[in-house]
Amino acid sequence: MYQKKIKLNHLLRKMHVPPKKRIGLLKFGISQQTISYDEALAKLNRISPFPPGTSIGTYDLKKEIFDLAIIVVTYNNQDYLDKCISSLVEQRTKYSFSIIVVNDGSTDHTATMLTDWTQRFPNIQVINCPHGGVAKARNIGLGASNARYISFVDADDYVEKDYVEGLMNPASKYNADIVEGSYRTINKAEKFINKTDLHANAFQNLYGYPWGKVYRRRLFENAKFPEDFWFEDTMAIYRIWPNARKIITISDIIYNYRINEKGITRSAFSNVKALDSLYITVRLLEDCRKTGSLLDDELYTFTLQQMVTNYIRIHSFKNDDLVAAFSIMAKLMDDYFPSSKFNCLDNDSLIVEKALREKDYPLFIAAALTKQ
Repeated sequence: MYQKKIKLNHLLRKMHVPPKKRIGLLKFGISQQTISYDEALAKLNRISPFPPGTSIGTYDLKKEIFDLAIIVVTYNNQDYLDKCISSLVEQRTKYSFSIIVVNDGSTDHTATMLTDWTQRFPNIQVINCPHGGVAKARNIGLGASNARYISFVDADDYVEKDYVEGLMNPASKYNADIVEGSYRTINKAEKFINKTDLHANAFQNLYGYPWGKVYRRRLFENAKFPEDFWFEDTMAIYRIWPNARKIITISDIIYNYRINEKGITRSAFSNVKALDSLYITVRLLEDCRKTGSLLDDELYTFTLQQMVTNYIRIHSFKNDDLVAAFSIMAKLMDDYFPSSKFNCLDNDSLIVEKALREKDYPLFIAAALTKQ
């Protein structure tokens, strides 16, 4: 049913039917349904178990020797690894930096290639570990870092020659906690540009990817990437961004992102692990409560938007499963964001807010469909 409604939404959009009217049309034929939180969680667990990982963790922070530690996680990236590492060692900068490459149990020629790189460049540290996923590998890299700032680079991407200089100059000049540069996609002509902003707001200005930024290392002092989850990057939005006092974005393109047609973002729609999008929302809200993290209107508004993302990632599931997911999402909003204390800052999300507050399943589905 929902595939037909997605096509209908696309047709209505081409006909320039406004979103509010589209929602009214898309609601037709969707029945009102909800179940209890415990029943919903048990139901979804039978489809894909809730991972045990957490974003709460501590690191024995090492003495700061370098200005920047660049963490690269690689798993069977032999076709792109040399270009990635070359772009890092060729940096033109006055800042000292180390390159920490975590080889996440690669079975191709990655290990041999990395051995060659370490023999030529002393600032490259390689950590070989059994395959445990990108979250665990990033956490290993964080634990090994000994620099004021941290940066993440994916092994199939590469950076511009002024990557370090472009990010570290404003970080040092303005004592910033996060500095983010602009990026371009590889294999597509599309470009994404952020305007330079010395007083950027995380939720309004930053993109959700961990790469293309430098972070003050202390931001990760009691936070880590949740292991065994897909969409582990969401951690930064809940556990890192709210603790950053000064954020800067620069308009210069300093990062080149390679679109991975086999990556999680593209394959999630047909995999039961897509439920991790919802699960990690649950886990991160739990972790925020356990650590006493501040929940404000900005994080509330982002969470409303995240609920739509959660639905989009699982929209191909059976209706009963979508009802279960919606029931969990509505309960989360009540438990963590009481309506008397939080205000939505995004007009486009007000209809989603209404649907979740009133437990209106047809309205939520219709509103989410208009985002597809």
